[in-house]
Amino acid sequence: MEKTHNYNNYDEYVTFQLKKTSNKEKQAVWFGAEWQEKIDIFTKLFQSNISIIQNKHNGICLGSRTGQEVVALKNVGVSDCIGIDLHEFKPYTIKGDIHKIDFADETFDIAFSNIFDHSLYPEKFSSETYRVLQKNGIFILHVQLGIDQDEYTEVHIKNKQSLVELFNNFTILKEGKIESGKIAMNYEFVFQK
Repeated sequence: MEKTHNYNNYDEYVTFQLKKTSNKEKQAVWFGAEWQEKIDIFTKLFQSNISIIQNKHNGICLGSRTGQEVVALKNVGVSDCIGIDLHEFKPYTIKGDIHKIDFADETFDIAFSNIFDHSLYPEKFSSETYRVLQKNGIFILHVQLGIDQDEYTEVHIKNKQSLVELFNNFTILKEGKIESGKIAMNYEFVFQK
């Protein structure tokens, strides 16, 4: 993995990332034309893992922006699910930080993220995800392998081995290429704590 930006402090990183999620024009698209389309894509992707996640009921989506993935997890049976992001989008996403998740140890039995590339501190992201998951909890991670998503990418993921090493405290249940359309992720890992 290769860092793409340099900041003088953590607040600069947060301010930069908030430029995307605070953008009213982007919000209009996310809540408008893309809202249901992304819910449908996420639901289909989660459905492909239904045998692994069918008994999971308490979920968190890390970097969930407006919350389409939260809705999609609810669609496949994760009845109690919330998202966190630097910008709050109620009712599905509350204000939170992927580097310091404001929930107790072993709170969730499933976690999802597709914004790992926006993490300034990948090691902290990994350890925090592990911390908030219950034993045998599932973590589904979608990434863009080999390409940057946009100007807000913080780490360029050149190969899957770097992720395998970073999440080595998890067991890999499944991995492979995915088609996610407008969401633009091309690879999925399904980890178990």
